[in-house]
Amino acid sequence: MTTKLQQKYEAVMLASAIGDTLGMPVESMKKEQIQKYTGGITEPIDAVLVKDEHGQLIKKDEFGPLKYWTRDLKKGEYTDDTYSAKAIAEALLEKGTNLEYITQRQVDIFNALKQPDGHIKGAWGGSTRIAFENINSGISPLEAGAENGIGTGPPMKMAPVGLYMHANLYHSSLPKLARNIGLTTHKDERAIAAGIVQADLVYRLLDDNISRDQFIDYAINSAKTNELPFDQTFIPEKGNITSKLEWIKENKNVSDDKAHEFLRSGSLVLEAYPFTIFMFQKYFDKPFKGLLKTINFGGDCDTTGAMFGALAGARHGYFFPEKWLEVLQDAKELKELGQEIYEIDKWRRECVDR
Repeated sequence: MTTKLQQKYEAVMLASAIGDTLGMPVESMKKEQIQKYTGGITEPIDAVLVKDEHGQLIKKDEFGPLKYWTRDLKKGEYTDDTYSAKAIAEALLEKGTNLEYITQRQVDIFNALKQPDGHIKGAWGGSTRIAFENINSGISPLEAGAENGIGTGPPMKMAPVGLYMHANLYHSSLPKLARNIGLTTHKDERAIAAGIVQADLVYRLLDDNISRDQFIDYAINSAKTNELPFDQTFIPEKGNITSKLEWIKENKNVSDDKAHEFLRSGSLVLEAYPFTIFMFQKYFDKPFKGLLKTINFGGDCDTTGAMFGALAGARHGYFFPEKWLEVLQDAKELKELGQEIYEIDKWRRECVDR
């Protein structure tokens, strides 16, 4: 019999990938562009390609650029968010918290996805590409990260760390592992801190007794505890993760549009991650509605979708239409990864009860 907790473990892996594949078709588009070309994302679809009467891709419209980073992906396929999270989950199950192995599993997937024309399938972020090529050239994982890496690479892939640490009751060890995994691709303290917070929140949400206000407080406390001073020479005007989360606490009930006007949802971790946290707490008990609304604000919406999905899976379990699993890339493998991490938790609990 599948327990509620096992469903949550499975759903973290599955819902993160679902959020990724929902946002994938319109990654980098503005809200207005998503509405114009899709009428709003409500289910998985192919990557959206806007063409003129000659069949050529339109590079810009009245709302801004159209970038097509996911142009080679089809309905149900996912991006670097899930490739990375899946590799981390596999590595944790195979060799525990061995950082070199966790990193190499991601690099191996990255290398395998390189295409003949030079691009890498899955719309991999710039900082991650730099870091993984550094590792390919022989640089050690903790030295490989991009110097000004302030993208969403750490939090987008960190959910399996929350699962694994919860299964092992290793909460005190979670920040160090999440920090080191973040450092392998991003050296900006704000990106690293967001990764730690995301893993911490997944851990916390697996328990059933967390309220909306407690969730916000956990996020702030985790950021305050783990976010170190950042390089003031690199976009200091954006502030840090802690300040963004504190804004959410003070403005938790403002409209979605008002929150997006302030937080934004671009590829900077200082935009996409706080906006995800705002939307998750706003739709704390309406996760499906919140996921779709988050994605339809656009920007780095495969990643906001993945991060929202992981949090919602940890709190609610299977909150999404299960028919979507029929088209989701690697759905069976992702579910099994959640099951296998849960088995660690189950075995530990049985040992304690003996």
